[in-house]
Amino acid sequence: MASVCAFIAARLRAWDVDRVFGVPGRHIDPLVTALPGERTPPEFIHARHEESATLMACAHAKLTGRAGCCLASPGSGALHLLGGLYDAALDRPPVVAVVGREPPSPVSTAGRRCPSPGAPPCRQPLPSR
Repeated sequence: MASVCAFIAARLRAWDVDRVFGVPGRHIDPLVTALPGERTPPEFIHARHEESATLMACAHAKLTGRAGCCLASPGSGALHLLGGLYDAALDRPPVVAVVGREPPSPVSTAGRRCPSPGAPPCRQPLPSR
C-alpha cells in the first residue's frame, strides 16, 4: 500500500507539475522526500517564506501555462499562502496549494483528555443558562 505522500507526488507528476515551491517543515518533509521518486520528478525549490513560495508558483503558472505548486506547513504557514493564492484567484493561473496536516492532539480543545481508540467519544457538557 502506497503512502499518502507517494500518492500526492504521483498526482503532481500526472498534472505535469515540474516545480514545487515551498518551505520545508516537520509536517511536509515526508512529501518533499517523496517527490524524487520517479524518472521525471518535480523539482523542489526552497523558498524563504510561504507567501513568496505561492507568488513563485503563481508566476511560474502565468509564464509557462503549466500548473504551479506550493507547499506549506499547517497553521500560520497555510495562512501565509493566502496572499499569493489571492493573486492567483484574480489572474486565474492553475496553482495547486498543498498544506501539511498536524497529527491530532491527545488533548481535546476543552482541555479534557480524549479517550483511547475504541472507547466511546467524550460528551461535552452543555453550557448552563
